[in-house]
Amino acid sequence: MPKDYYKTLEISKNASKEEIKRAFRKMARKYHPDVNPDEQKSGEKFKEINEAYTILNDDKKKEMYDKFGVVDGEPSTYQQRSGGVRGGGNVHQGSDGTTYYYSSSGSPDGFDFGDIFGQSRRSRRKNSGSDYFNDLGDIFDVFSNHGGSTRARPSRTTKFPREGEDLRYDMEIDFMDALHGGKRKVQYKDPLTGENKNLTITIPRGIRDEHKLRLKGKGMPGEDGGIAGDLYIVVHIQQHDLFKRDGDDIYIDQEIPFTTAVLGGKIQVPGLEKNVTVTVPPKTKDTTVLRLKNKGFYKLNSEEKGNQLVSIRVKIPTKISKKQKELLEELKTTGL
Repeated sequence: MPKDYYKTLEISKNASKEEIKRAFRKMARKYHPDVNPDEQKSGEKFKEINEAYTILNDDKKKEMYDKFGVVDGEPSTYQQRSGGVRGGGNVHQGSDGTTYYYSSSGSPDGFDFGDIFGQSRRSRRKNSGSDYFNDLGDIFDVFSNHGGSTRARPSRTTKFPREGEDLRYDMEIDFMDALHGGKRKVQYKDPLTGENKNLTITIPRGIRDEHKLRLKGKGMPGEDGGIAGDLYIVVHIQQHDLFKRDGDDIYIDQEIPFTTAVLGGKIQVPGLEKNVTVTVPPKTKDTTVLRLKNKGFYKLNSEEKGNQLVSIRVKIPTKISKKQKELLEELKTTGL
């Protein structure tokens, strides 16, 4: 009888990817052998959970499973043919009349604890590029980088401490607040008590969009003596009407008269804090970019700044006076 992976994860057949992921995390916590030593078959149950997640979290495998109730092999081996079987393999007839062939290599029965745990929570947090909310390996602080235990294994009569879940709060700030930094009060609801809580957040100067601020121990409480999880503030920066940001540099478009483009001159350009005088060299072409050093965003936790880049747009007038027309006609006779 085909395995019911939806039943294994205790979810419905129309569950979203996020619901599948949450169900896997919840059941992995419950059935892993290191936290459930009294359950003799917990290792087998955990293997079933991992197998179900491996299938349902992969779009191609899930499609195959939903159609035929079984998946043998990797999705890269799937082929569609109109003729008979070539070179052996497995066959399923789809409801639309298409015959599906796939090899039996890479059976999903294979199980590797490294796929679930990987690096420890603490070692990953040192890597600023990690995304703590999409990392399924972040389930237990049990294994080190090499897969060994980071603490003594509990006896069968000892409860295993469980670290609390991390929480996420999305906060939007103004473009200029990101430039200067400062303090910001936020209010969030405690998921356990429903109570509103207030926190004062320090926003570092020069913070970038989607940057995560970690508040240690402000997440869900641990169980059986485990430490509390963390609260992550994800910062979203509003767009500016004039400036576009790229890392620590800012960009702005600036129109100049045709005569300034040809002859050169000085112009005033808006800056982040005040107007800036810019020298336009003679014979400046349209879309030329002029760089103003140290006029951009502060670099994070630094006194240094990026650059302001001014993209020149040569303005062609739509209306001219009689005198201007006469002068242009005269210039035209000179070949300009």
